[in-house]
Amino acid sequence: MIRTDYHIHSTHSPDGHNTPAEICRQALAQGMTEIAITDHMEWKPGARHMQPDFDRYFADLAACRDEFGPAGLTVLSGVELGNPHEYAAEADALLAARSFDVVIGSIHWLDGWNIHDARCFDGRDPYAVYTAYFASMAAMARDADFDLVAHFDRIFWAGSSRHGPPRPERLEPAVRPVLEAMADRGRVLELNGRFLTHDPGWNDTLVAVMGWFREAGDAGVVINSDAHRVSEIGRNREVGVALLAEAGFEEPARLGVLVTLP
Repeated sequence: MIRTDYHIHSTHSPDGHNTPAEICRQALAQGMTEIAITDHMEWKPGARHMQPDFDRYFADLAACRDEFGPAGLTVLSGVELGNPHEYAAEADALLAARSFDVVIGSIHWLDGWNIHDARCFDGRDPYAVYTAYFASMAAMARDADFDLVAHFDRIFWAGSSRHGPPRPERLEPAVRPVLEAMADRGRVLELNGRFLTHDPGWNDTLVAVMGWFREAGDAGVVINSDAHRVSEIGRNREVGVALLAEAGFEEPARLGVLVTLP
């Protein structure tokens, strides 16, 4: 059985805790067959420490392919671009200079705030914040060059801590344009495992969003861990598989059949 995880951070990200080799070793122990090591690339002022030395990164990945490929692990190169539609020239230059197997597009910043910071909701209706977040994501899906949208629900973590889980019917007008833009451009949607067991949770909303994606003519949904430690690789995958089935998907998508491997 193909088991994948296309969103993993190594020590080439400042918040990653394990080397690529340690990641590959744990991925094999977890039964993974295909992974991508996708370190952060940010251009936002104050986040420019998140710019890897890609010469060292690609050298480490080449060594991992030599060591772990014979054991049955496909190791894909990758990068997670923060708000790439707002830094189009920089993102285009990076992708022209480097050949990545997997490119992730993420919204990490909204109106000057990191989306993990609940203060982005200060003095605002939560659904106004959600609408602004998904409008930015729709622009990213239309205008930036990448393969999959990461953690589309991450804004709900901060929002739920203040206001409780979001209601799907109130999100639908803001979310459907994102999904339509993604489907039009062949973008894959990530179901991120990090908060699938969070309490209070929003899994009902995730199922609704994935159902809307199917209606939009989806390009597939992948289940990723967004791991920053080897112990997090593959986290909550079983929960994610059950949610995918509830939304009408037979199985997670596989990126390795969509990219050209070296």
